Amino acid sequence: MLPIVLAGALLAGCGTASQEAPQQAAPAGAFPVTIKNAYGETVIKQKPQRVVALGLGDIAVANALGANIVGAVKNYTGKPLPYLRTKLDEAVYAVDPDALNIEKIAAYRPDVILALTCYGLDQAEYNALSRIAPVVTYEKELYASPMDQDALTIGRALGDEAGARKLVDDANASIAKVKSELPRLAGKTYLYGQARGEILPLVVGKDNMSTKFMASLGLKVPDAFAGAQTSSELAPGTIGLSYENADQLDTADALFMTFAGPDDQTKFESNPLTRDLRVIKEGRYHPMSIEAAQLLQAPDVVGVDYLLGELKPTLAKIGA
Repeated sequence: MLPIVLAGALLAGCGTASQEAPQQAAPAGAFPVTIKNAYGETVIKQKPQRVVALGLGDIAVANALGANIVGAVKNYTGKPLPYLRTKLDEAVYAVDPDALNIEKIAAYRPDVILALTCYGLDQAEYNALSRIAPVVTYEKELYASPMDQDALTIGRALGDEAGARKLVDDANASIAKVKSELPRLAGKTYLYGQARGEILPLVVGKDNMSTKFMASLGLKVPDAFAGAQTSSELAPGTIGLSYENADQLDTADALFMTFAGPDDQTKFESNPLTRDLRVIKEGRYHPMSIEAAQLLQAPDVVGVDYLLGELKPTLAKIGA
């Protein structure tokens, strides 16, 4: 659902999230480690030496912790994530995120498989992967846990919870810095959505991770949308707005949009029902890059600075 990417997971990220740290606490770096997930319980007997990462957030965090990633899902752009701390060999990106190849994953001989942000995982695939190596995936449902919790879970799985805590602290410090630099941001409103054919899905669900990330900056969806009845028909936590009702976008102080394809962006920016909106004419609208849209859909602590870097110029216009 993200622009051209995430065909089945656009703007996803609903679910009730807990701000609590991962359960089953143990001394940092201690093994064996037991981690509960939506499909069962994972036991990691010793520090993993070979890691397969099946989600973009899994790649980013494991890479930042210095893990030896031997296999990973391809990015939808065909390019490495621009915010990776260390460059990975291109041959590592060989797993199709839309159709997990169990045999290919097994050939990597992983000691652990990270799948907290793997959107295609189901019980059958989890069971098949678990016969290869311990699988660390989401506790309840996809994109339903805070980025802090995901990072700490990965840190525990890799035996570097202290390193994960440092990543969390750095990300939170970056968010705090933006808030201090833009003191008028608190209480301002925003909308985040996508242009897709004749429909404009908008993420307004209070439990969506994008909504929670923006809330951490002091932002909220406009009151007119705050109580809207969302559904999963278009994407979890969204409502569908027609072009005929596009004037409602002007209730937001800032508008962030992503696009199902280049034609959708052209249509959105040239359509007389949208091109003359105040939020667009006054420069408070930002068409998001694929990478930033992926991050806003499913924030991870490593990508926070990259995401803030893209959002900040527009946020500065309403919060400086």
